[in-house]
Amino acid sequence: MATTPNISTFELPQLTDLIERSFEQGLKDMDWELRNSPFVLEESMPMNTGLYKRYAERLNLNRYAGQRDEGSQAIQARVQYGYEKDLAINNFALELGVTKMMRIGGKGDQIQDVVDQLVTCVPNRMELDLAHRFTFYSATSYVNADGKTVSITVGDGLALGSASHTLTGSATTYSNIITSNPVFAESALETAEKSFVENTYNNLGEKMTVKPDTILTTDDPDTCNEVRKLMNATADVTTSNSGTFNVYKNKYKHVMGSRIATTATGATDSSKAKYWALIASQASDFHLAILENPYLLTPKKGNNGEDISTETWTYVAWGTRGITIVTPKWIRLSNGSWS
Repeated sequence: MATTPNISTFELPQLTDLIERSFEQGLKDMDWELRNSPFVLEESMPMNTGLYKRYAERLNLNRYAGQRDEGSQAIQARVQYGYEKDLAINNFALELGVTKMMRIGGKGDQIQDVVDQLVTCVPNRMELDLAHRFTFYSATSYVNADGKTVSITVGDGLALGSASHTLTGSATTYSNIITSNPVFAESALETAEKSFVENTYNNLGEKMTVKPDTILTTDDPDTCNEVRKLMNATADVTTSNSGTFNVYKNKYKHVMGSRIATTATGATDSSKAKYWALIASQASDFHLAILENPYLLTPKKGNNGEDISTETWTYVAWGTRGITIVTPKWIRLSNGSWS
């Protein structure tokens, strides 16, 4: 069994080395539920390139060539621009002060505990902000844990989940809300699949083929178990015939977002427990731009990290990144309310 280091005997360099090692190991062990999901498109943003980045849909051409009469010119293709969305870069940080009394009072276990929490604070906030794009999918903005209003519209100016999304080159509108907002079940999944088949367009209003490959849920046990039963059954889950082929086996990846059913501050919000979505990850334009991965600033003798008046040693975890979603074409959403 591991024992807590005798931190009361540590000098500043020794404690800093311990915290730095814990920080690096903690990042390696972090469970990146959404950051590592197939539908979040992560990229590194180069330094000194500004604090905003614009993302745009692919240009659309007519899907089908036109018949050309003999001696006639080819029909001119329509080139249609799609929606654009700006990503704003923001910095997130948390400070830990290790007081003299903590160091000399035999509170090594308490110090180790808060160090462990410092390791995860910046990654946890990233995961919380990624999750809240789904938590507040029916809204155009929300007030985050810091009391700041965050705009979460997609390129057409509507919420991520809407029954009237628009196209740039056609009067056609489409819904990415699963009809009736059902709880997850086989019939509900088929409804979501049908929506992808019948309600997916390019910006010229032409039907597109997009194949979903991921089921996203909260950490609600009932919902998660229903997904597992559906995907792992050896027969059609509605029959007792063991020879019936399960069409869903190995068809989808299940991603669980344990922070989706939360308030803006990260507290439990049971009213969102039944949220789920069907996602076509290859069509996703959910962007995460990393300017600075989580890192640690440490005190050294004589710098501002060591407070001469209190002898407190201050450690600060930092991270800098931005999030945006350009379009909602890649996702079908349900709040599980049967409304």
